[in-house]
Amino acid sequence: MISAPAAQARNTRSAAGLKKNCMVFLSCLLSAALLVLSFPRIEFSFLAWFALVPLLFILDGKKSWRAFRRGWFCGFLFFLALFGWIVYVTYIGAFFLAAFLALYFGLFGVLFVYFQARLSLTPRLLVLSAVWVVLEFIRAHFLSGFGWGMLAHTQYQNLWLIQISDKTGIYGISFLVMLVNLLIFEIIKARRLLAQATLIVAVILLAVLVYGYYLIHEPRTISTVRVGVVQPNISLAEDWDDAQKPAIVDKTIQLTRQLRDDNLDLIVWPETALPGVVTDSPSLLFRIREEAALLHSSLMIGSMAQDGDKYFNSGFLIGPDGQMLGHYDKMHLVPFGEYLPYRPVLGWIDKYVPIEDFTPGKDYKTFPVGPGSKKFSVLICFEDTLGDLDRHFALAGAQFFVNITNDAWFEDTRAPFMHLQGAVLSCVENHRALARAANTGVSAIIDPWGRIITTVHDGHGKKTFMQGVAWGEVPLTFQQSFYTKYGDVFTLACFLCILMAVAF
Repeated sequence: MISAPAAQARNTRSAAGLKKNCMVFLSCLLSAALLVLSFPRIEFSFLAWFALVPLLFILDGKKSWRAFRRGWFCGFLFFLALFGWIVYVTYIGAFFLAAFLALYFGLFGVLFVYFQARLSLTPRLLVLSAVWVVLEFIRAHFLSGFGWGMLAHTQYQNLWLIQISDKTGIYGISFLVMLVNLLIFEIIKARRLLAQATLIVAVILLAVLVYGYYLIHEPRTISTVRVGVVQPNISLAEDWDDAQKPAIVDKTIQLTRQLRDDNLDLIVWPETALPGVVTDSPSLLFRIREEAALLHSSLMIGSMAQDGDKYFNSGFLIGPDGQMLGHYDKMHLVPFGEYLPYRPVLGWIDKYVPIEDFTPGKDYKTFPVGPGSKKFSVLICFEDTLGDLDRHFALAGAQFFVNITNDAWFEDTRAPFMHLQGAVLSCVENHRALARAANTGVSAIIDPWGRIITTVHDGHGKKTFMQGVAWGEVPLTFQQSFYTKYGDVFTLACFLCILMAVAF
């Protein structure tokens, strides 16, 4: 029989435990919610600068395993909400993707408590920001990578800030956002300003903003090419129906004719604009080539290529005389969409969800266009968000990029706007403009400093799941950025910083 004082003590502990668990849950939920709100379509980018503070408080001083669990749970809530649109492809996949990506939040929790106990304030701020950067980098590359939803992406409209990515890649922006989160946490925890650390962070931010202001306003002479983008808004049901091929091509041609009087050097159609294998529809390809000749413009179209038993997701360039000038085969394929990674191990998945493997391309190709044969490269699907891939095209001589994509898979959600975020930052990393034609949007022209010059939109400003065209003067740049030349040196420096903190 339990005595009354013992029962009361047990009830008190139980109530305290429940209150503690509720506080942990609400803190995780608050950090996840603030982060999600900083992404499209809300895009309150300022929230990202303190969104992680609630999470940091419930990590502080905890054992490693407990910190991992709390970090993982916050990450799971965040990724499940942010990437919820994946349910339109697979419900189970959306759940497991969120669970997997949340591991990186969990690892950050472990390293947070480790360095909290080991380092003094200023080194701790810098090292923990470096930890976040390295984890983001690994997430973007491990198992083919998933580089969406980075802290840097929340800032894509803050032009002065994002210019630093031409030196550091997008990870320099993530570093700054995490640095401010950590500083705010330390100030609230200490209940005082922490003058030295605040001054250091303020100087870093001011230097970044001054650099960005200078870069945007620097006088420069720029040549341009005139590029139009076509957004036909073809549904997946139409795209999969062979009988609809003529209607799809006809619809896209009719839209393209709206650009007839604009004297364009290049017109861009989206990915799979000619459904199926390009050689399987010779009459439709002939119509497209004929249209290019009538418009006196080069035309880039998306379709599939076949070489024996190999299939490629490709972009084909048709010259202003209607002749086929060449094609590019997509190099970075979508795992579990365009190929099954580690097929010897994961081949059992094919029994439940058949996945045919495309073959990746091998060449960083450039194509000539316009007077003086300006050079551009084609990026297919989410390749326009992969700065490290895109830099190789710039090194190969591309003076601007073209992206052809089809985001219809994810319905009218935040997905196409998140795709646009990554594209903007990749432009800044490599100082290359981008003309992107997206089947259902967002189709746009972006300059080398991340400014969105124009978009396809209707009279109400809607940019997705509507049809239309747009064109603009695409600025050309010839110099290569530091990031283009040397890649992710900043991330390597962050990794070395962490090793030094562990060793010493």
